[in-house]
Parts: sequence; structure tokens; C-alpha cells
Amino acid sequence: MGSKYIVKLQNFIKKHKTKIVLILVVWGIIVIINYVLQNMPKEIVPKTSYTPHVAVITNNEVPKKLQEPIENLIDKYMEYCNNKDYENAYNMLGQSCKSELYPTIDSYKEYVDSVFEDKRIYAVQNYSNIDSTYIYEIRIMEDILKTGLTGKTELEVYPEKIIIKEESGELKLSINGFIGTEETQNVYEDDYIKVSIEKIVQNYETQVYTVRIANKTEHTIVLQDGSETYEIVLSLQRENRKLRNAIYGGVVLVANQSKTYQLEFTKFVDEDDTAQSLVFNAVRVLEKYTGRADKKEEELANAVKLYSFQLKLTD
Repeated sequence: MGSKYIVKLQNFIKKHKTKIVLILVVWGIIVIINYVLQNMPKEIVPKTSYTPHVAVITNNEVPKKLQEPIENLIDKYMEYCNNKDYENAYNMLGQSCKSELYPTIDSYKEYVDSVFEDKRIYAVQNYSNIDSTYIYEIRIMEDILKTGLTGKTELEVYPEKIIIKEESGELKLSINGFIGTEETQNVYEDDYIKVSIEKIVQNYETQVYTVRIANKTEHTIVLQDGSETYEIVLSLQRENRKLRNAIYGGVVLVANQSKTYQLEFTKFVDEDDTAQSLVFNAVRVLEKYTGRADKKEEELANAVKLYSFQLKLTD
């Protein structure tokens, strides 16, 4: 009786050998996978609290009543830009931002087209709050769920500081880190020169001084040509900052000439060091000026006047 069952079993195995092997292989794979999964180290998921309206720099919070309106404002602005609705997006900008950065809608279109080549997604985080000025960092990114990486090895991210302030009872945007402008009446004058600050533009990380300089003499006056160290600096309470921008041709005025210059310095809007004065450290009133290094000593030796002065920014 037993031998008959053994024969039947042998015949069954011979007949279904391929299926049996396949089943055993699959079963073995399942056992191995279960073992690996059970013995894998458990991933520790960090606990995070996303606080988009708490500033990462100044560590203060946007007022509760403004948080939802600001979110809606940014959403609507990004929607307009994604849809190339230039006019409605442009109208969301504050007046000083328009005047200073984009005086025409055509100039603004160039900005939108350069940033929003395709539809973009974004992430937002409150960055810094100064009085009633709310600065957000917007990380504008490709929507790879729609476009894929298209052969790129990493995701392109365009970071931008967006500033939100109330203007005539309405929230308005400034972009490209633009904070605002200040008209001033600060003037320095002596027998040789007159220097007046016409305007100060505050960006998130820089101050740009529009300076009008008049040469009152029959000689050439050199204030900056790169031949001296720290020719023009912004003096703060604790340190001096040198010019950020290269000025083509330097700050050089021939006899009785008046010119306007843009002097740019690093000065973050949320730093606690106050600008005190513009310092002109190497004023050279020269009988003759060529700009040649090999003539420098000779020209300085025959100078009418070599001196320095400060143009005060505070009372």
C-alpha cells in the first residue's frame, strides 16, 4: 500500500516538476524579503514644525490677522505670473517698486519671462520682519511632476526675497529684494566740491546712494579711480564698508563738471548697525590727471589739495 503512494508521488513530482520548482523559488524569495524587511534599521523621522510666518532671521511672527491675506496675495501673484497675466501681476507691485525697478510694464514682462519660462511651483518662508515690513523668501522651482527633470541632474531653484507692506490701506508686493527709497537733503560743501545725496535705495542686503557731485574748481577732482585703498566707504557704527559696484571711469570730474553716481554698499535692512556717513578718504584736486599709474606720484606731488571729508547721514 505504501509503495503505491510513493510511486504516485514520484509520478506527480515528475509531471509537475517545473511548477513545483517555480513555487519553491517564489516562496524562497518571499521568505528572504520578509527577513530583510524585518531586520532593516528603522528610519528615524525627524519631528518638524513648519512655521511659514515666523521669521528665520528676526525670529518674530507676522501678525495673525495678516497671515492669511499675505498667503492669498502671494498665491494670486504667482498665479498671475504663471499665466503670464502681466498687467494684473504688475498692479500688485507697490508704486516705489514699479518706479525704481520696473517703470514700464514691458520692463516687468522681461523679468516675468526670465523667471517663469514654464509653469512654476514655489515654497514660501517668512525671512525677516522689520516694523511693518514683512520679508519672505520665495523658492521658485520647476514643477517636475509635469515636466520631469528633462535630462538635468538637479532641480533648478530661483530664490527671491518678496517684501510685503501696506500701501494706502492695501497690501502691496516688492520683488527682487527691493525695500524702498528715501529722499534726503544731506549735503557736504567746501571751496572745491559740493556733494549731495539725492536718494537712498534700500534693498534687502544693499543700500544704493544716488549722489550728485559738483566740481567747483578749474582743476580735475578725483574721488575714486582704484589707485588708493578704501577711497569711498560707508561708515557704520562698528565698521566701514567699501563700494560693491565698479564705477566705469571712476569718480573723476573735470573743471566745473557735475555728475551723478550710484554708490552701492552692503547694508542689510535687518542688521543692527546704523549707517553714519559716506566717507571720501582720498580727494585729489589735481593740476593734471592722466589716470596712468606711472604718472601718479608726479601728479600727486603737484596736487592743489589732498584731503578727506565725511558726508553725514544722521543728525
